[in-house]
Amino acid sequence: MARKQASRTGQRVLETDFNFNFNDWVIDSADGAKKTFGSSVGLSADPAEIGLTGLVANTITFDGINMPPGAVIAGGSLIVETAGVGPTAYTVSLGVAGNLASILAATSLLVAGRTALPLTAPLVSNNGQNIRATVAYTVANATAGRFRLRVHYTLDGRAEETIGG
Repeated sequence: MARKQASRTGQRVLETDFNFNFNDWVIDSADGAKKTFGSSVGLSADPAEIGLTGLVANTITFDGINMPPGAVIAGGSLIVETAGVGPTAYTVSLGVAGNLASILAATSLLVAGRTALPLTAPLVSNNGQNIRATVAYTVANATAGRFRLRVHYTLDGRAEETIGG
């Protein structure tokens, strides 16, 4: 057994975010297809992109936040800056490959506001797994919506400052 002493160090919380609009597009991390975040191809930010899909009732899975090994999630939020318009259901969940809602269960993008990340799985990305956002929408394509995913984290073993004497 190692002798333990009081900690005399501290570190700043790091922050990373992923911002997206209804008409942005990505290459889906699960199936490799080019997909919009809810809009039709005609309303997308790049309607001439070959192979881009914006189907009604679609799901987009994207590794939107790369996390370093040793990351411990300390907080964060989903911020719906402009409410989604068009779909009858429009949600985002956050997790990692194999557990897509381990950080945030499906949360509506249809209402402006902020949803804090529950800290039930702070070590889910501790081995360096990327945070994966899954956006799902039904019935109609989106014609509006602006969103921000923000994650606060610390790193195991990192010390930036000496506190006290």
